[in-house]
Amino acid sequence: MKFRGRRLYEGKGMPEFPEVPATLIVAWRTGKNAHGRVVKAGGEVIAALRKYASNALLRVEEGEGRAYDPNDEQDEETPFLTADREELLDAALLEQVQRGPSLPVISPEDLRGRSLTLYALVLGADPEKLTIYIRKKNPIQLAKKGLVTVFDQTLTKMEKPILAFDSSFDVIIKPDGVTVLHQKNFELLFKESEAVLASTQQWAEDIDEELPIELDGVDFLAQRLRESSVVRRRVQSILKSGYLDMLTPDLLERKMRDRGLNSKELIKDGRLLFSKSTERDILLLLNEDLWTGDFSGEQYSATRKTKR
Repeated sequence: MKFRGRRLYEGKGMPEFPEVPATLIVAWRTGKNAHGRVVKAGGEVIAALRKYASNALLRVEEGEGRAYDPNDEQDEETPFLTADREELLDAALLEQVQRGPSLPVISPEDLRGRSLTLYALVLGADPEKLTIYIRKKNPIQLAKKGLVTVFDQTLTKMEKPILAFDSSFDVIIKPDGVTVLHQKNFELLFKESEAVLASTQQWAEDIDEELPIELDGVDFLAQRLRESSVVRRRVQSILKSGYLDMLTPDLLERKMRDRGLNSKELIKDGRLLFSKSTERDILLLLNEDLWTGDFSGEQYSATRKTKR
């Protein structure tokens, strides 16, 4: 399904933001935790970031996007994807950026020592109504080394961190949903962090509740979820599919045979046999990533797929 961005402002040209407070924040991670801070920014910096955010909004308003699907990849013809806030799996990072202007102010010394995960322009003051424009980038260009420069014929050594900002954003978070401008960065921010990986055991157990897994298969699947982004993407898609409760052992065995799979190696006594040798075939089947060529009769599998 595709979505055309809804025009929010009348008239031609660049959309103008309402006069709401704007705050520049940065965030970083330590293990499963996330930390956010406000960066004191002058008027020209905020004005420039507002302009970049306005450009991002215009891209959404005038472009045509589609719903985010972990199975699918954003292409050059898709300027944005739309997603529910449920896709923001890193709750710790989300909690920090949503604090916006209420975050403590960061000092130059503290800023110097951080490996930042992102910076963001937060529009608004009401925690329930914030619009957050996020860029997955560390804006610190100078952290530990001094820089000697020429200014008015005088050599000056700059000791404080220098921040540089891109003219684009990766994600826009609003109270009613998420707009993804750069899918890979969005997934790295909210789906690939240590906080998210901590949930992999629960995902494996969720699969086991719907489709019983033999013996140590749950722990094996949980470990593979930690190790592989491909496995994570497929399992997330399977859990959201809506058809898990319709799958019976008999139906699974029949579909395995239809797809040229050896059902005796993949399922026993109604339980899935997850192992190093069977993991790929089971997940491809459950995620509907297998098909037969209409003319050749050959069996194929997909890495990502696009709905028609």
